[in-house]
Amino acid sequence: MYGSIRAGLVGLALALLAGFSGASDGFWIVLPGVLLIASEGNSKAGAVALAAPVVALGAGAVLVLAPAGSLPPWWMVVVVPLVSVLVVQHALSRLRRERERLERAALSDPLTGIANRRMLLSVAAHEIARHRRSARRFTVVMIDLDGFKPLNDRFGHAAGDEMLRAVADQLVRALRSQDTVARFGGDEFCVLAPETAGPESLTGKIGAAVANASAGNDGLRASLGTAVFPDDGTTLEKLLERADQRLLAAKRRLPDDARRRAA
Repeated sequence: MYGSIRAGLVGLALALLAGFSGASDGFWIVLPGVLLIASEGNSKAGAVALAAPVVALGAGAVLVLAPAGSLPPWWMVVVVPLVSVLVVQHALSRLRRERERLERAALSDPLTGIANRRMLLSVAAHEIARHRRSARRFTVVMIDLDGFKPLNDRFGHAAGDEMLRAVADQLVRALRSQDTVARFGGDEFCVLAPETAGPESLTGKIGAAVANASAGNDGLRASLGTAVFPDDGTTLEKLLERADQRLLAAKRRLPDDARRRAA
């Protein structure tokens, strides 16, 4: 709506300026305005819809206000703005797609496609502010894949990468759409689950997801560490630190043979 209003006001001003400037000069005054207004449209059709009235206003103003002379040929009045609008929109669409691609790349893990640490930091800042206002809790879970290194050494990095992708996929499938699953690198993952006061149900889902991903490989399991906002900390750094401490404690509780496989 605001784009249309702005386009109308700019169009009116350009039309008056074009009219008083004369026919041939007026056309070239209106054309840059058409291109500027075209950039307001989110699609080629929207850009044409916004730019067309400006051309019409400019042409009408020249006919009424120009002291003498005639408009440029009709094909110039119609075709040049139309082609210019389409060219501008095509360039803008490519720039928008490239910007979105770069934004996704900056916020996602290149191997698994899930969130990375930077994305988790951004989500956490929002969730901390939201849960502080509503006096509610959320849970952070650190996940470390025990037995991943021996699997990687035995079957190769390609098999290890495939396992990491499978774990990420199973975690996303098992958890809610509002939960954020992130990979920190290596075989470390993290889950941020809003509106969760107790981690028991969440850790059960995570354990089952890792088990599904590693079906057929008994040597792979997950050690988990949890932290709850605000009980264990009011910043993501404190929550991650507390969750990591509990994860290490869980590893120390493993039987000796399982601990050796996890190393």
